[in-house]
Amino acid sequence: MSGTVATPNRFAFRSDLYAWFVVFVLCFGACVSLLERQVINLLVEPLKADLGISDTQISILQGFAFAIFYGIFSIPLGRMADTRNRVGIIIAGTILFSIATFVCGLATGFLLLLIGRMFVGVGEATLTPAGMSLLGDYFPPEKMGRAIGFFTGSTFAGSGLAFMLIGALLGWLGEHPNFVLPVIGEVRDWQLAFILAALPGFLFVALLLMVREPPRSDASGSVDPPAPVAATVRYMLANAAILGPLFIGLPLIAAANFAMNAWVPTFFIRTYGWQASEIGAVFGLYVSILGTGGVVTGGILSDWITGKGRKDAGLIVPLLAVLLSAPFVVSFPLAGDATRSLQLLAPAMFFGAMPFGAGTAGILGIAPNRMRGQIIAIYLLIASLIGSGVGPWAIALYTDNVLGDPLLIRYSIATMATALFLVGGLVIASGLRAVNRTKILA
Repeated sequence: MSGTVATPNRFAFRSDLYAWFVVFVLCFGACVSLLERQVINLLVEPLKADLGISDTQISILQGFAFAIFYGIFSIPLGRMADTRNRVGIIIAGTILFSIATFVCGLATGFLLLLIGRMFVGVGEATLTPAGMSLLGDYFPPEKMGRAIGFFTGSTFAGSGLAFMLIGALLGWLGEHPNFVLPVIGEVRDWQLAFILAALPGFLFVALLLMVREPPRSDASGSVDPPAPVAATVRYMLANAAILGPLFIGLPLIAAANFAMNAWVPTFFIRTYGWQASEIGAVFGLYVSILGTGGVVTGGILSDWITGKGRKDAGLIVPLLAVLLSAPFVVSFPLAGDATRSLQLLAPAMFFGAMPFGAGTAGILGIAPNRMRGQIIAIYLLIASLIGSGVGPWAIALYTDNVLGDPLLIRYSIATMATALFLVGGLVIASGLRAVNRTKILA
């Protein structure tokens, strides 16, 4: 006896309408998590003024403090996503990262902010492995690219929402500097930004209570026990020729995107004299519309290429995106005029976001159901350390230690973000030769 139970139709338990409701809930959660994760990117100057910290310390709060714990905890949480109730895992994580964001608003120094950002990383590490595993059981392969594209794209919407809402809040607080909260007392503008960013997480928890845990099954229609960790590692090593380029190339491209998200607002503030409220509104719209549009377009393009019988959509779309975005990434910081910089930034952000719907769907297409959460978690560990960690830090390190002048940040962005894009593209390209030898992509 094989230990598997055959099922005539592994998607018979759900309707298309309900499956897309699940996508909506997860997308809302992704927006909330990005609001809480990215709120710090508009608070660079007030944090430096109040706490006396450097660009490099800010980059640690933006990146490594979050990324290390997000990545490390993604591994056991990914294993849990393969064995436990995935909706319950996301609920627990959301409560944790919302409380941690609130605590950041009470910080009186760098250390407490650092600890708060670490726990934000732990809580948010629940969402992607469990969420993508859920979508893998709600959507057939030919529709998965769109679903993953919307889920991944919603992170850009959440990031953009953070810039718009926090920018508007900072503009309002500029006219009402003395804000007093019950019990807590008077708070600074950046403290109130953290506190308010924490609240939508509890609405996400309420929506999750309406999501059903789906049955687990593979494309064969069978329900298998979760794979042991050792089996997952052996599977990944056996398919390293295709997984390696995705697991390294996509995070490098993500690092370029995280670098721009972290430092473009500060670039406009320092270079063109904009207020945080001004760049928050504009950049927020850019991230929401162009970032989301780019990643959804990438997912749709991936489905179209796959429908044509090709097996390399998860590599072709990211590579194309790099070639299209790199010229704009290097040129927008050097334009010398705010309007021109914004014009060049638009295609950089749209094309730069395209890899993530296609590339992530490619990983899901490779990962068997019983080890999907673990494989995604390992990917997230690498993506967090390289993407969230290295991206913002590389810009700050170049500004502080090579250029030695915060006002020259435009050269840091042009140099480091472009380099990350191009190296990521080269790594992705290295996987193309392995596609035809990889039976699991057939």
